[in-house]
Amino acid sequence: MAVTRLEFDGPLAVLSLTRPGGNRISFAMRDELNTAVHRIAGSGARALLVDADGPDFCLGGDVRDWVGVPTDELRPRIEVLATALAWIGNLDIPTVAAVQGHCAGGGFEIALSCDMIIAARSARFSSPEALLGITTLQGGMLDLATRLGRTRAAELVFLSTPISAEQLCTWNLVNTVVDDDALAHAARDLAGRLAAGPTRAYAATKQLWRLQSEVGERAARRALYDTSMPVFDSRDAQAGLQAAAQAVDAGRPFSAPEFEGQ
Repeated sequence: MAVTRLEFDGPLAVLSLTRPGGNRISFAMRDELNTAVHRIAGSGARALLVDADGPDFCLGGDVRDWVGVPTDELRPRIEVLATALAWIGNLDIPTVAAVQGHCAGGGFEIALSCDMIIAARSARFSSPEALLGITTLQGGMLDLATRLGRTRAAELVFLSTPISAEQLCTWNLVNTVVDDDALAHAARDLAGRLAAGPTRAYAATKQLWRLQSEVGERAARRALYDTSMPVFDSRDAQAGLQAAAQAVDAGRPFSAPEFEGQ
């Protein structure tokens, strides 16, 4: 039985965790996520929403599968998820995680792989790996240090204390907190806006962010115009510039045209 679901709603890809009992990340889920992300990369989707069925987004890795497995056998099976999350992080399209309930361990790392996180008020984020005597297995400690700084990352990773969505919003890790009954609609609305946005411009922005992260800000600034100026030749940019010029002439504020993703 499948433990994930991938659907395409026009230009929006929706990847859902669907395993009963808290969406614990089994070996099968790791494989399914890896396959799904490769499908998304080649699909022409213009945005990705990652969500989950049930009261909890994800309770983390299913540690019951790991007990007694030799490390040389365990590593490649666990590493599949790290590969999938790297693919999500490298997608040129905007990505959004919609989180409710508990979001722990590998589930937290799935959310961190996305560009934006929208969370329900019930959401609680944690890195419980230290309670097991292990480290975050998909690089969550690195993502947290990058986004929050080492001090806050240490608080999350070393103490394993669940942190509320509201607190992480004040720390600029979560973008928006909404009531639980509003999460599904708010997440679809946000992801839909991104899917209707200027795809080529989003891709250029993400390419520069990756360069900044991987090589450094100087390298990203050197590549700034080589990356950004070709966007001007896109149909979306030409339509956007024309609409903006007309708005200026009419004394109106800018409003985005219907972007084609080209």
